[in-house]
Amino acid sequence: MINLEPNKMQEAIERAKAVRPRVRVISADERTYSVTGSKGDAYTVKFVVVKGLKLAECDCKSGEAGMMCFHVAGAAQVNVMAQSMRLINSAPAAPAPAPSRIERRVEWDRSGVRYVVTRCNGWAV
Repeated sequence: MINLEPNKMQEAIERAKAVRPRVRVISADERTYSVTGSKGDAYTVKFVVVKGLKLAECDCKSGEAGMMCFHVAGAAQVNVMAQSMRLINSAPAAPAPAPSRIERRVEWDRSGVRYVVTRCNGWAV
């Protein structure tokens, strides 16, 4: 497993920017991604959080040796986005607003002039 520490990821992030790997979500629930390598091979990257430690696993040669690779750096960005979308979608929805009550009445003023009054939730509009 690879410990995700920002100071150790910088070189891998720069390499990911240069290579621009394609990242495909295999399972957002299980935080599993498929990442293309520099030669077009696909590698599987998984993320876990154990006792507050953010860890990653990649099945490339560097990842299996416990070294930070650009596959993890590329998938990390997608993982952050996917997990934040899951949080947004799992948030309770705001209650629906009460329907507006619209009334239209004919009224007369003191001088006997007839007019139409439209009210929305008690306010004349």
